[in-house]
Amino acid sequence: MRAIASMVTKIVWRDAQGGRLESRTGDQPSDQPEQPNHLGKHRMAFAAFPGVGNVGKLLTDGLVDGLDSTLVAELFHPEMPPQAKMTGGLLTPPHLTMHSISLGEENILVISGEAQPISPCGQFEMAEMILTTVAELGCEYMIVLAGLSSEPTCEEVYAICADDNIKALFADGGGEIAVDRPSGGVIGLAGLLASLGPVNAISSGCVVAATIGSSADIHAAERLRLALQKWLGLTLPIPIATTEAIADRIESLIDKYPDAEMPSEFLEEDPSSLYA
Repeated sequence: MRAIASMVTKIVWRDAQGGRLESRTGDQPSDQPEQPNHLGKHRMAFAAFPGVGNVGKLLTDGLVDGLDSTLVAELFHPEMPPQAKMTGGLLTPPHLTMHSISLGEENILVISGEAQPISPCGQFEMAEMILTTVAELGCEYMIVLAGLSSEPTCEEVYAICADDNIKALFADGGGEIAVDRPSGGVIGLAGLLASLGPVNAISSGCVVAATIGSSADIHAAERLRLALQKWLGLTLPIPIATTEAIADRIESLIDKYPDAEMPSEFLEEDPSSLYA
C-alpha cells in the first residue's frame, strides 16, 4: 500500500531557523533520511481543518499563534483547491503546515491548513503521508479535533476512537467516549486521519465538540481546549484574545477563499456526518 499511497504528496522540511530544507515525496524509500535532525520526540499530534464551526482549527491555530511553536514542514498535494493566497505580502500555494509546539516538558505536533485535497484519493494520500511522518517522528497518538453541528443548548465534548490504546488514553483521563456517534461517521481528511492510524502503526481518534455551526465558534473551541487539558493532562494556555483574533481571520478567509470549503456533494449524503 505504501508504494501507492502518498506518491504525489510533497513535504518541504524547515530547519531550526525556518529555512527550507530538501523536500521529499511519498514514493521515496523509507530508509532515506527525511526529517531535519533538530526535531525532538513528540508523543502526540493534533490535526484540524476547516469545518463546521471551525472548532478544531480555532484551537490548533491558537496553539500555533499563542504558544512556543516552530514551523517544521509544509505539505503539498496537486488536488488541494487550486487557489493561491496572499500571506505576508507573498503569493502562497495551497498547503498544510506541521508545527512543533513546546509545552514545557512535552512537545506536540500540530497539523493544520486553510483547505484539504478535494478528492477522496487526494485525502487518502495526504492522510497516509501525515500518519507515516508523525509515526516516524515518534508520535504514539494522532488526535483530530473537530466540531459537530448540534442544538444551541448542547455543550458535549466526546472522543471517537480507532483502537484500544487511544481509548485507554482518554478513559484514564476521565474522557467521554462515544461508540455510536456521529451516526453518519466522519468525512474527509479528518475521518481518514482519525481512522487510519492503526494501519500506520499509530493510535488515532477524534475529539468532537458540539457547535451551533457558526463560521468560528470560539465557545466550542474553548470547551474542546478544556477537555483536552483534563483528559490528556496537558497545559494549553491560549489567551482568549488570540482565539478571537483567529476567529476574525478565519471568517475573512472564508469570504476570500470559498474554494477551501468542502464540495457540497460530500455533505449532502448524510446530515449526521462529521466533516472537519
